[in-house]
Amino acid sequence: MRERILAHGAETLADYELLEVLLFYAIPRRDTKPQAKALLAQFGNLGTLLQASPTTLKDAGLNDRLIKLLQLPVLAARSLVEHDGDLPLQLGSSDALMRYLQGTLQGISKPTIGLICLDSKNSLIQEKNLDTKASLRTSYRTIACALLECHATALIVVYYHPQAPATALAADVRGLKQALRALSITLHEGILIAPEWSVSMSEAGLL
Repeated sequence: MRERILAHGAETLADYELLEVLLFYAIPRRDTKPQAKALLAQFGNLGTLLQASPTTLKDAGLNDRLIKLLQLPVLAARSLVEHDGDLPLQLGSSDALMRYLQGTLQGISKPTIGLICLDSKNSLIQEKNLDTKASLRTSYRTIACALLECHATALIVVYYHPQAPATALAADVRGLKQALRALSITLHEGILIAPEWSVSMSEAGLL
């Protein structure tokens, strides 16, 4: 398999063969093809498998070494996008936003409120996560100060692994939207996201 990649490139491999190569580095000296095919049958495709949360992968019977290995391709791809100095990461479209958040979700395993700080062109300035014990409603001042400090003109609020439905959380997001309006900062969106699903508050008519 290695000789085939060197001679013709990885793009010539089927998904199960790419996964087989990845698994080989975590399980040397063993035929990894059966496990690769079984994992793809369980998750449907390679992309879904690589973006699955650590908890989901552990439930599928994978050990910590394998889980860390399978997270590397997504983390590497996300890093390439984030750190391209000539092309700032644009989050103006819903597709680009959801792809980005799926990558972020890989590093978050418990309920977290994330702040995606944007400039006037919807380019990412920075990400901040609220203290795990804080709620959005009690953090309006802290959020406003953080946005002013980094000169953000827009914000996206993200609930990772939310513990309440969008209908219950939307009131806090609407309150923040109103508070930021006085500072000429636009709150574009509120997103709830977990490994298997996501909800847009604006698309649901909650903002």
